[in-house]
Amino acid sequence: MIATFSATHNDQRPPWPFIALLGALALGLRTAPVQSQSPPKYQGNCTDAGCHVDLTKRPVVHSPVENGACDACHEVEDATKHKFRMTRSGAGLCTECHDETLKDLAFVHGPAAAGQCTACHAPHASERAKLLVTEGRDLCFECHDDMKDRIASGKVVHQPVETACLTCHKPHGAANKMMLDSTAPELCLDCHAEVAEHVDGAKFKHAPVTQAGGCTECHDAHASEGKRLLAQQPPMKLCLSCHNKVIKTSGRTIPNMAALLESNPDHHGPVRDGDCTACHHGHGGPYVAILAEPYPARFYSPFSDEAYKLCFECHEVEAFESAETEDATTFRNGKRNLHYLHVNKTPKGRSCSACHDPHASKNPHHIADRVPFGGWRIPVNYQATETGGGCQPGCHRAYRYDRDTPVVNLPAVVPSPVDKPQ
Repeated sequence: MIATFSATHNDQRPPWPFIALLGALALGLRTAPVQSQSPPKYQGNCTDAGCHVDLTKRPVVHSPVENGACDACHEVEDATKHKFRMTRSGAGLCTECHDETLKDLAFVHGPAAAGQCTACHAPHASERAKLLVTEGRDLCFECHDDMKDRIASGKVVHQPVETACLTCHKPHGAANKMMLDSTAPELCLDCHAEVAEHVDGAKFKHAPVTQAGGCTECHDAHASEGKRLLAQQPPMKLCLSCHNKVIKTSGRTIPNMAALLESNPDHHGPVRDGDCTACHHGHGGPYVAILAEPYPARFYSPFSDEAYKLCFECHEVEAFESAETEDATTFRNGKRNLHYLHVNKTPKGRSCSACHDPHASKNPHHIADRVPFGGWRIPVNYQATETGGGCQPGCHRAYRYDRDTPVVNLPAVVPSPVDKPQ
């Protein structure tokens, strides 16, 4: 029963029963024990207790999550706050189970080396195979944005780049730089079987094809501004990036082509067009100097259209087949065909290189100043006129020719002993 009192009572203090009640309440508050908060009680594991069940509903689920073994990666730090820490740090957490992934790798992919596996993989579940956070090459472009820009602007893109970077690269690491599965040329020839067959059967091979990493000396592995994924355009610029010095090979010396072209303004047509592959095969072939078609390797070579097939890819064979002509060639004395005269000799028909430089010269018609003859470089001494010209090489005396008014090239008169002045 609760005590009451009148508002008109002279004594304004509450009656003693009320004071006693307050004292009892105060004492009870002081002596009641403090109740600590108990850790929450969960039934089952993280995924089936109702909190993280969505993780198991995705197409690809990490095995520990799928099996409810969250403690394989997480351990309790503060149960009252539902706070956990990883059982290990960095890549060691993943390699505890995936112990072969980074084993014995000479070169390790940056995220793996830094222990940031989650840069590429979702730790619990994903919509994609291998728990990847993004599809295909877009995952690589997340970091390699410079490569993304190069590929987007390239006119020609390597087919594997269009589909999957992992055609050539390993995702975690490899024995080779750039995480390449293997090194060029083997890496390239694994796909380019027709090139492999060609190179294997080539008697003369272009040096980069046989060197480690050689394919990328000429080709860009990802994208290019021109055909065949050439690393530089135009193609001749690429060739001159190596042929800017004297190169000695077994049996021959290749001159400094960059210097030769710079100092000799009369360029052969393919050189003028910047297309070295018009005459040379980029990988190799059956002919000396990796020529694309047959051409005599010797100074003296009997004429046939097949033997000079390289030249006749552009030039007309009629200029060499008839002893007389009025229009098949400008190298004639009247109607006498001087091309025919030079090449149609048995056994000493002169090859084109007996007079012409196949790349460039200072003279019209690519006439060389000197031509190689064994260890000697024969001077040609060519002089041009409006309707002909003349030469006095080391192989014969001076001769002249004229298309309009034929020249009679008589032998020099040698005075007999009786005609000599006394």
